[in-house]
Amino acid sequence: MTNKMTSIQIQHEKKHLHLKPTDLYMYQGFQVIEAYHQEQAECYYLFFYKASYLTGKSTSKIKRKSQLSTILQKGMHFSPEHPLLSYLLTHNRIHTFPALTPLWEKIQKRYSPLEASNILTIFDNYMKKDKIIKVMKDSALQYRREGQLLHTYQLLRLIIDLYPANKWAQEMSKNLQYQSYQSLYTSHPSSLLTKDPLYVQKYCFEHLEQDDSVALLLQILQKEGRKMEQLCLYSHLLITSKSDDHTYKQLIANLPPDFTSDEKVDFLSYILRNRRTHHEGLYHDLLGLLKKSSRYEDLLILLTKNKALITSKELPYVQEALLHVKWIENSGWLSNLTFHLDDDLTTKQVQALFQTFVPNLLQLKGLDYTEQWIAPYCSKYPGIPILKKIKKMASLKDDPDQMYALGELYYEFKQLAEAVECFNWELELDPTNIRSIKWLSKLYLEMGMVEESKSYQYMLRDGS
Repeated sequence: MTNKMTSIQIQHEKKHLHLKPTDLYMYQGFQVIEAYHQEQAECYYLFFYKASYLTGKSTSKIKRKSQLSTILQKGMHFSPEHPLLSYLLTHNRIHTFPALTPLWEKIQKRYSPLEASNILTIFDNYMKKDKIIKVMKDSALQYRREGQLLHTYQLLRLIIDLYPANKWAQEMSKNLQYQSYQSLYTSHPSSLLTKDPLYVQKYCFEHLEQDDSVALLLQILQKEGRKMEQLCLYSHLLITSKSDDHTYKQLIANLPPDFTSDEKVDFLSYILRNRRTHHEGLYHDLLGLLKKSSRYEDLLILLTKNKALITSKELPYVQEALLHVKWIENSGWLSNLTFHLDDDLTTKQVQALFQTFVPNLLQLKGLDYTEQWIAPYCSKYPGIPILKKIKKMASLKDDPDQMYALGELYYEFKQLAEAVECFNWELELDPTNIRSIKWLSKLYLEMGMVEESKSYQYMLRDGS
């Protein structure tokens, strides 16, 4: 249940870079991937705006008051296993790092001067702030010449918000012609939703601890069709919040209809892995999705990870997973599974579980390992038949006179090769033992070894 996107391939300055993502951030419309060059240990940042790729930069130093520094400190932080990373990499062509000059030309064509100026500030770690402020100042003056005073004032506020030491913006914003707009920004941000959504978004990100800010931000993301950012916000809230049933229902309701089962699993499993508290609805939705997708290995891991309690509600999932899981390919971790069983489970239910698990464990790891594995359960469930049989087999294994009984028990567990070994041992001690000869003939036939089976049939005839 992890993201398989582990490397980003970039062609930059005649070099082919293999970048490994280490962190992911989301803040005020921006998404930033932190990645490292695997060979030279260089740090790179890849920049996105509203999930659209901008460019990437090699970064050895981060300016203290830069926008990048703010995002890394205040942004929602996700590990690279978050589905957002896969989404950003698969929904964008990320093969090069476009230079800032041609990138700026594209940004100006696609966005308004206000939003374009806001995007440009993300690069103030790599550009002189005076140059960025000049671009913003020119846009503000152009708005003023066109008589668009509200847009002028919005740009002035943006400059002051990001670069409060700028005296030109401070003084110009105090002009009487902007006085009517100043009062707009003293009321609740919701009143500016249509006039200045960029400001409202910034306000909401800075006040995410307030429920009305969260609701307002979700409204903006919904209106602008920024579905992935909306889902990321839900995941952030579910990871950081305890009282969240409403948020979880909203997340489920807003999952895109074209999301595959695997994509839903990736989203929910990331949240579950990173939550500090259990969420019943999320847990059982994820179990159902894993079962529906036939992801039985992941289903078993989820059911047994972190000492998850198996109740009668989860037991059918465990049993189905055990019936379909690929034991040989996953023998390492399967043989180390521990079941934390609810006290309300009946003896019959526990027997059914062990009846599915123990024979596979016996086949893969042998009797000694299986005896050790069942030991913690024997005291709690002394009457479980399959556990009693394993204990009995362990008591017989070192007694040469009990090989016949041990062989019969191995056969019950469909461990034919081990049963053959036991009956051969018994036959060596007593070459005329007809019961052992019959067993060996039967076993070899079941194993598909016809000639060997016939040889024991001849022995029976010769001895009769």
